[in-house]
Amino acid sequence: MMETNRRMIWKKCSRGNVEAWDLYLNIKHDNLFSFIFENTGNGRYSYVSCTNREILRIEKDEKEDPMEMIRKWLINEEYKNLKGVPENFPEWTGGAAGYFSYDFIRFYESIPLHAEDDLGLPYVYMMKVEEVFAFDMYENQVYFIVNYGEGCKIKNSEEANWRVLEMEQVLKGCTPGIPRSNSYLHKKGNEEFSFSLNQHEFKEAVRKIREYIAAGDVFQVNLSLRQNRTTFLTDEEIYHELRLLNPSPYMGLFHFPEFQLISASPELLLRVKDGKVSTRPIAGTRKRGQNEQEDLELELELIETEKENAEHIMLVDLERNDLGKVCEFGSVKVDEWMVIEKYSHVMHLVSNVVGQLREGFDGLDALMGVFPGGTITGAPKIRTMEIIEELEPLTRGPYTGSMGLLGFDGSGIFNIIIRTLILQKNMAYVQAGAGIVIDSVPKAEYYESLKKAEALWRAVSLGEEKLSLVEREESLE
Repeated sequence: MMETNRRMIWKKCSRGNVEAWDLYLNIKHDNLFSFIFENTGNGRYSYVSCTNREILRIEKDEKEDPMEMIRKWLINEEYKNLKGVPENFPEWTGGAAGYFSYDFIRFYESIPLHAEDDLGLPYVYMMKVEEVFAFDMYENQVYFIVNYGEGCKIKNSEEANWRVLEMEQVLKGCTPGIPRSNSYLHKKGNEEFSFSLNQHEFKEAVRKIREYIAAGDVFQVNLSLRQNRTTFLTDEEIYHELRLLNPSPYMGLFHFPEFQLISASPELLLRVKDGKVSTRPIAGTRKRGQNEQEDLELELELIETEKENAEHIMLVDLERNDLGKVCEFGSVKVDEWMVIEKYSHVMHLVSNVVGQLREGFDGLDALMGVFPGGTITGAPKIRTMEIIEELEPLTRGPYTGSMGLLGFDGSGIFNIIIRTLILQKNMAYVQAGAGIVIDSVPKAEYYESLKKAEALWRAVSLGEEKLSLVEREESLE
């Protein structure tokens, strides 16, 4: 058992054959709040925890400054400058897990509200996490981390030591996880989709955006549409299929009692650790090929297309400027430039922007500097958000906001909420969009938006096919 210079006890052991997802399914039980956040960008660490303790929920009518509320609720100066841990220790050791909705920006920018808020979800929803299972996939280890002291469930180091030993026993008793099921309902969801914009309405919105671009208002606008249909699958069943079908660098399942976020996000909005910050913008998309040769041809087309290159350069510049608001002068640099990342149904053009956080700024300041991500609004950011509000009939809610982990020390890892399904009761919602520029082809942008949602709907279909198989087998008994 190891103690640090702050109130935290930790231990590590071999994970054996246990995956983070197995552990999640073994410990979830009846906990109201739980999460798994997998392979957060570098492919190394996955984090799991459950809690019924402190929750922070910020609604759209909140009068206090939300960022100050979060600081008072979570950030502890004593937790900064962690010592007594080995190199490559997990970068997140407890704090809060949750999300900021896209509409959170309304607290700080005067974006007109025309769209309907039909889901009515919180602008911020976070669970405080004092106990963490951190899976190190490089070293095949699991870290058991317990924070203790004033304000925590566990008050002293002796109790924390016992809790670490209990966590180790939980891991050793872990069995292959089986997703919780509603199969007793013996029915499949209605496969008919509802759309926030039909194809004609989407094309008209593209036409309007091109008029704004021609008039010099904006350079690019990210236009999205939402699809929804019923399903009787649980969040666990959907995520189980999604992580096999479309493994992604910032994927996770965040379970809240009223709804769940099931994400296969490929995009990092922000990583903050020890004063170093990074963001990883995606701009440029192609479908995957039917074979290796077609895949290579589409990759070359994506790299060489002038439209995609110009759009990517513009959005990387936007992210550099955003980081420049909170970073030391001259420290912001692009350390990866226009690389291809491939997923099950699409491939993307990606760059990485890094910087050194300015003295006196923390992870929340950095988050506000880049929020919401420019790749999912457009440029310039505020004007594009006004146009989005005009043309999209429904508020975005969590979509294109950010979900992730915020540390007691102000560190953080946050994705952009894209390729994400919202499950609310028996209704599944998936939203996706495309970057519209002056020479965009409306039909192509419409189908690109549908393509980006495809992996999520495929995961639902696969889960329902298994449900139907169980039903057929039971009927033969």
